[in-house]
Amino acid sequence: MIHHGDWFSGKAVGLLVLHLSGMVLNAYVTHLHAEYNRQKDIYLAHRVAQAWELAQFIHHTSKKADVVLLCGDLNMHPEDLGCCLLKEWTGLHDAYLETRDFKGSEEGNTMVPKNCYVSQQELKPFPFGVRIDYVLYKAVSGFYISCKSFETTTGFDPHRGTPLSDHEALMATLFVRHSPPQQNPSSTHGPAERSPLMCVLKEAWTELGLGMAQARWWATFASYVIGLGLLLLALLCVLAAGGGAGEAAILLWTPSVGLVLWAGAFYLFHVQEVNGLYRAQAELQHVLGRAREAQDLGPEPQPALLLGQQEGDRTKEQ
Repeated sequence: MIHHGDWFSGKAVGLLVLHLSGMVLNAYVTHLHAEYNRQKDIYLAHRVAQAWELAQFIHHTSKKADVVLLCGDLNMHPEDLGCCLLKEWTGLHDAYLETRDFKGSEEGNTMVPKNCYVSQQELKPFPFGVRIDYVLYKAVSGFYISCKSFETTTGFDPHRGTPLSDHEALMATLFVRHSPPQQNPSSTHGPAERSPLMCVLKEAWTELGLGMAQARWWATFASYVIGLGLLLLALLCVLAAGGGAGEAAILLWTPSVGLVLWAGAFYLFHVQEVNGLYRAQAELQHVLGRAREAQDLGPEPQPALLLGQQEGDRTKEQ
C-alpha cells in the first residue's frame, strides 16, 4: 500500500514538559496510523502496537509529572481496541466524556460530513461523522483535574467559510487544583483474569498475533517470488549463452531483475513488520505472565505494579 504512506513514513509522539505554578505538566501530541477501511482494516494490528508503545512512553516519561495531557489524532473510535488499551493502561480520561459543558458537532465528532475535505463515501456508514481526535488527561494523587468545557468546530471556519482541515479543531478548558492525597480504592472488578485491563491486554495480544500471521504470509509469498525470479534469471542466462534466443533473453533480463529486486524489498519490509509486531506482542506476553503471578497480591494487578516487575526483570537480566 505505497499510496497510503503511513507505515513507510512512520509515526511519532512529541513531549512538552511545562512547569506552571509549582506544578509539572507533561503534554503529549501524536498521530497514529490511519484506518482507511473500517470493514477491512489491514492496519488494526499496527495501531494497537502504536497505542501500546505510546502508553509505555507516557508511563516511563511521566513519573515526575503532576498532570498528564495527551492530544492528537489517534485514528480510533472510542470503543476501538487500541483506544481502550491506551486509556486502561495509562488511566487517562476522555475530556469529551468528562465535561458537562459541550459545544460543537454532533456527539463530539471530529470528522463530519459537512466538511468539504472529508470523503463522503468513507463516512457513509456514519451519518453524523466519527470521533477520532482526542484530548485525554489525568492527575496524580495530590492533584484534582476536571474538564470545565469542551468545544469543537462544526465543519467550516466561521471567519473564512472553508474549513482549516479535514478534521475538526478541539478546545478543552481544564481546571487543576491541589487536593488531599487519596488512597487507592479497593478494586471491584473481581479476579484479575476478568478485569477490564487484563481483558484488553489479552485481546491486544491476540490481535498482534493475527497481524504477525498476515505479515508472515506476505513475507513467504515474496520469498517464493524471489525464488521464481532467480530461476527465471538463470534460465535467461542459459538461453543467452546458447545463442538460440539471445535477443529475447536480453529483453527479459531487465524486468526479471526488477522483479527480484521488488520482491526482495517487499520481503525485507514484511520481515521488519513482523519483528515490530513481535516485540510489542512479547511485551504484552510478559505483562500478562506477570499479572498471573501477581494474582495473590490483590484482586486486580495495577499497571504500575506490572511495569515495576517488568523493569525489575530487565535489570536482573542486564
